[in-house]
Amino acid sequence: MKKNILILGGTLEARRLATALNDQYADRLTTLTSLAGVTRNPEPVAGDVRSGGFGGADGLAQFLKSEAIDLLIDATHPFAAQISQNAAQACESAHVARLYLARPNWTLPDRSDCVFVPDMSEAALLTARTARRAFLTIGRKELGAFSDIPDVHFVVRMIEAPAQPLNLASYDLILGRPPFDLDAEVDLMRDYEIDTLVTKASGGDATFAKIEAAATVDARTILIRRPAPPDGDVVWGVDNAVGWVSDWIGEPA
Repeated sequence: MKKNILILGGTLEARRLATALNDQYADRLTTLTSLAGVTRNPEPVAGDVRSGGFGGADGLAQFLKSEAIDLLIDATHPFAAQISQNAAQACESAHVARLYLARPNWTLPDRSDCVFVPDMSEAALLTARTARRAFLTIGRKELGAFSDIPDVHFVVRMIEAPAQPLNLASYDLILGRPPFDLDAEVDLMRDYEIDTLVTKASGGDATFAKIEAAATVDARTILIRRPAPPDGDVVWGVDNAVGWVSDWIGEPA
C-alpha cells in the first residue's frame, strides 16, 4: 500500500521536493502539497495540491487523520514559525511522523556590510537611523513596522500587487518572482540608488542575488534572524530530505 505524504509548501524547496518524490517514488507513495492560498497564481507543483488553511493545529490534526497521512514534511518558509508550530502540535496529536526541511543559510560575501537584528521592529529602527533609500524584500504582512519612518524612500518588492496602497510615507512598488539574476539586482539597486537592503535571513539560492548585489553596490544589508524550528527531525536541503524519505519508506517488499 502506498504511503501518504503531506507537504506544507509554498516554497521553491517544496516544489522541488514534490517533483523529486513523484519522479523517484510514484509507485510507493502519494504526495499532497498544501499551499496557504495567499498567492493568486502559484507555480505548478507535482502531485496533488490543495489550497487554504487547516484551522490551526486542531484542524490540521483532524486533516491528518481523515486523509490517513503517514508523514508530514514541513517545507514552509523559514519565517513561517506559527505554521511550523501548528504542524508539530498536530503531528504529535495525530501520531503522524514529521520532518522539517530547513533551507540552507546564506554564506555572506566577505565584502558585505551585514547587520543582524532580532526582529522587524529593530530592523525598522536601524533603517530610520541610518538609511536614505531602502530596498524592502520582507513580504507584505510586516511592512507596518516601517510606516512611521518619514525621511526614508522605500523600494518595495512583492510577488503580486497589493489591493490597497502601502502605508509608507514615500515608496516605489516593483513586482517580481524569484529566482532573481545578480546583474538585474545590481542594476535595480543602482537605478534606485539603494543604500540599505532590508530582508529576512531566509537562506537558499533563489534570492541570494540581492545579498551579493548589495555588497556590489556598497549598500548595507539588515538581516532579520530566522526563528528556530520546532524540535524534531530536521534535514538541510531537498536532496537530504529525499534521502530521509527513502530511508523512511524502506526497501520495496
